[in-house]
Amino acid sequence: MGKRFSQGGDGAGAPRKRQRIVHEAPTSEDILASRQLKALLSFDQDPVRARHGLQSFKVYLDVLLQGGDGHEERFTVLTDYLESTRPWGSTAVISSRGEEDEGVDDENQVYLPEIMKTWSHYAQLGNDNIMSAVPVALALLLKLLSQNLALVPFGLGICRTLLHKRQLELISRNLTADKGKAFIISPTLRMLKEAMCFDGGAVARPIFRARASTLKALARNMGIVHIGDEDEQTAKRPSARTNAVSFLLSALKFLHPEAKREILFQRDIVSALTRDIKQDPPYLVAEILNGLRDHVLLDDKVSREAKSNLLSAATLVRISSLYYYRQPAVDESNLPSIADLAHDFLMTACTTPSCGVLRQDTGLYPRETDPDAALPSAELDELGLEAIVWMNRFKTEVPVRNFVLSNFVPNLRPWSSIKQSELVTSIFRVAPELVADFFIHNKSFTFGPKLSTTWIGYAAFLFNTVALPIPANFCRGPAFPELPPPTSIVIDNILPLPLNQKALVRCLAHKSKMVAFFATRILVIAIEKLDVAVRMHQDPSRLNKALWAEAGRRLVDEFCQRSPGIKDMINSYRSISEDDILHREAASRLLRLYYEVIPQVALMAKFDVSPFLETALGRLSKQQLEDPKDLVLSLKELENLLAIAGYSPGMRWFTASEALALSPFTTLVKVFVDAPHGVALTKVRQVLNFVAVEQQLVPAYAGHPGLLPLLESLQSIKQSSPKLIGDIWPFLDNCLTRCANAPIKYLESMQDTIQALGGSSDEGLSEAVISPITMAMLEQLPFVAKAADKAVLRALGQFLPKYLSLSAGAGESTSLLDDLFTKMSAHFFKGLKKAPVTSVADGMGPMDGQEGPATSIPVSSQLDSSVGENITDEALQILLEVPENLAADNSALVKWTNKTVDELVDEGYTTSLIALLVSEHASIRKEALINILKVAAKLKQSDYEEKDQIWLLLSELAETAKGHVDDGPLPSPIVAFAWHALKVLRDPLSSLYPKVNAFLTRGPVWTLDRLPLVDEILTEEPSVGDSYYAQLNWLLTYLLDGLRTPQDLELFHKKRVRGPLLERLLALANNSYMRLPLRTQVMRVVYRATGVAGGSTTLVTRFGIVNWLEAQRLGTKDAKEAGMYKALLRRIWSTCDREKVEKWGGKGVEALC
Repeated sequence: MGKRFSQGGDGAGAPRKRQRIVHEAPTSEDILASRQLKALLSFDQDPVRARHGLQSFKVYLDVLLQGGDGHEERFTVLTDYLESTRPWGSTAVISSRGEEDEGVDDENQVYLPEIMKTWSHYAQLGNDNIMSAVPVALALLLKLLSQNLALVPFGLGICRTLLHKRQLELISRNLTADKGKAFIISPTLRMLKEAMCFDGGAVARPIFRARASTLKALARNMGIVHIGDEDEQTAKRPSARTNAVSFLLSALKFLHPEAKREILFQRDIVSALTRDIKQDPPYLVAEILNGLRDHVLLDDKVSREAKSNLLSAATLVRISSLYYYRQPAVDESNLPSIADLAHDFLMTACTTPSCGVLRQDTGLYPRETDPDAALPSAELDELGLEAIVWMNRFKTEVPVRNFVLSNFVPNLRPWSSIKQSELVTSIFRVAPELVADFFIHNKSFTFGPKLSTTWIGYAAFLFNTVALPIPANFCRGPAFPELPPPTSIVIDNILPLPLNQKALVRCLAHKSKMVAFFATRILVIAIEKLDVAVRMHQDPSRLNKALWAEAGRRLVDEFCQRSPGIKDMINSYRSISEDDILHREAASRLLRLYYEVIPQVALMAKFDVSPFLETALGRLSKQQLEDPKDLVLSLKELENLLAIAGYSPGMRWFTASEALALSPFTTLVKVFVDAPHGVALTKVRQVLNFVAVEQQLVPAYAGHPGLLPLLESLQSIKQSSPKLIGDIWPFLDNCLTRCANAPIKYLESMQDTIQALGGSSDEGLSEAVISPITMAMLEQLPFVAKAADKAVLRALGQFLPKYLSLSAGAGESTSLLDDLFTKMSAHFFKGLKKAPVTSVADGMGPMDGQEGPATSIPVSSQLDSSVGENITDEALQILLEVPENLAADNSALVKWTNKTVDELVDEGYTTSLIALLVSEHASIRKEALINILKVAAKLKQSDYEEKDQIWLLLSELAETAKGHVDDGPLPSPIVAFAWHALKVLRDPLSSLYPKVNAFLTRGPVWTLDRLPLVDEILTEEPSVGDSYYAQLNWLLTYLLDGLRTPQDLELFHKKRVRGPLLERLLALANNSYMRLPLRTQVMRVVYRATGVAGGSTTLVTRFGIVNWLEAQRLGTKDAKEAGMYKALLRRIWSTCDREKVEKWGGKGVEALC
């Protein structure tokens, strides 16, 4: 066979390995004059000289862009050159819309003709160096011209020149060059980017119209990156992909929505944009994510279809790979990382319906179901849930509407990244149909207990998933559907498939505390979620109640099959150590929820809660917990155990054990008394009262406060004489135990006392009643006196009078209590061995303000001196201080925008905007005024029933505020009136509806120094029936909200025809027909005035408030009201200018206060 000869470098036998291209470095020279520059850039057929001129021009532009010394001289040279090359007769003016101004025709004008001729000539010759050098120079020139406003018209002319047919052919040729000629492709893309961005996108539309050339091979060019055999200098330059991406993002920024839509529908471009995003440099990745988010996702004018075409499942997966992007360490720590940017982008894209990915679902109803389908009633009665053909169909497959998210979510790893876990749970929140679908198809990881970082991450993800709320009405509609959702989907949202019974039992019994704690917390939120779902099934407004009830029972059965048994939970609680307080609280809460939500399961196990309750009480009674957080958790555990004990019929409340010196009930009373101030013990007190009534320790009639007198008296002793409280507990425990064991005995003893006292008294005692526990105390007191334990007697001498006094205040018979107190005094005399009964107080210390010997003090007299008169400042604050309705909420400026008219009016968004007119910041007041006008316009165009009246109110308020928002906040009474008047206009049946409408029709502007509707309500008859006091209450409420600043107080004491407003309000309280709630409203106005700077001083010196309050105190028969007046006097004295007041009234004011 003969030898084969080579066919040359271009033949079929050419080597397949790409030949290395060696580029010679171009030469350059310094440019000193415009004539020199013009000569360098003139057309030359010698490629060396042509390249030399272009390189000199490039270097010159680089120096100009960098600035520095001689910048103005160099810029003058460039300006002269550009003027010398300007086409004859052209003004180079282009409008900001990218279109020629009328009368200017430069379609055929060619700017920089010598450069364009050079580019065209050497492109025909195939000179790659010149084909690269020209776009480089033009890109730099456009970048420089965009920085100078005077040269912008010339730059626009260059851009228009690039759109000529010949230049577009050259651009197309450059863009379609071989992949190995990135040095030609990159400068061309940079030039197109600068042209696209020039003058704010003035020529963006013409460039897009020439997309056959300007966008040619864009998808291919976005795949050209640097290869490994390039030198270091070349590798540092932006690749062709970088320039192509920047050009595309600039186009998406400046083009109109229809052009964006057309680009986004080109799948090759969209796919190429993110195909290699993980290998892009950090700045380019940030530019891609920010550009797509700002100019595509958040652009409401871009169609939803175009956005969805961009955000396919493949695109989302590529962007999610940036969670693992390896970013080099930089010093600019204030910049967000790539992982953070990707997370924010995905959160926006996947959870915002307008972004095109998220589709509207139907909650827990799959895609193929009709929740409002009408089924024959006979068929439903006979078959129940089986009549619904799709009820049991979705155990292995769930058809979803959000198919893109369904394909995307399985590619995430929520157990390995907090951000990915947050993303998945956020998607589940807005698309709950995906929860069951995700866990049905994602079975690669089980919940078997393994104490590893992966298991902990997966457990945290499951916890967050279970914690998601159930959709309202199980669907997205405003009302409940006719048919219940599939039980399998509901239970998958409550306890996902990995949380099966076997795995949870193993977790609860695991030796690791963390594993058991995770399982307990997940079960807690799961059963809370089950409770919500069951309540929704049992909603009484449903039509098919029997069908929904059956679905609810089936849901509970499914939950019981997946969750551990109650015995496993009890064993887990028993195994928790005493020092693990957080876990004990969670486990006790879990048991409590089982008793409350599914008692039929909880009561199957015989759980004796007494030992656990005794342990918790012992720990709290001994005060072993130093950390306040541990104390709160222990109290929470105690509340849970008490609730369980309430469901347990075998709880032994009054049986002491070896672990406790006192009975559980008395120990619980001790815990209540010893608890620090500020700890919420409402549940504990409820349990104590419940047990006391059940065991007949206190009367069971409605209105009796139960154990409150006992608890308050013990707390009083604890505060005044903490050393004595310990001697009271054994005596009290003995009395409580005896009374609980034999309540009939003490009830009969009470009846005997009533009969004996009734025979010697003229008072009718047939209805008299006292607590049986008081009779037990009287019975056991002689034994204490006989033991002659003086310490106990002294403690009881402090405790019993207070207890009897508070019992009388609670409504028990004063005569009976006086008689019992006399008998107790005799026992104290025997025990303390003092000379007659009158010396009992010597051993007990002062009682109720008495010093030295005292006779038996009737309880009724003690009440007169102690109850009501001694209201503390804190109690007065609770009685008279009310929150401000005009508190500024700046978020109201944005919350209302996407709400319906009904929500704006009924849910308080409009009133929140009105309240911002009293803001201290002028910018917020202006924004509030603008938004009020927008709300009024939106309301006017709606079909809201009372739209005309509310529109008139908002319009008049806006007209009133227009000339004053710049000067300062609007007067609070004016804003408060508008705030409350809006609520009146919502209800046409309101008694104030006619008066408010009459006020609004008087004129378009309100007088700021005249408070609306004051005279109409105080002096005129009510418009509707006998509603004077109701209207008066409305007036006082709005005036109270309108009193906030010293300027507001001036409106209250300003002289008017009928007298100052505050004087008229004080006169209202003298009305004998006015009840206490309305008088309290007047007191709240006075109290609010004392909190204003100078308010108390004004009240004393201008209105004689001291004498008025003293007269009111002496004129009332209500001890609580009298105490309120007295406390208000103290408040005024403590907040006034005492020097000024004493100068005005001498020492008399201080004597009264």
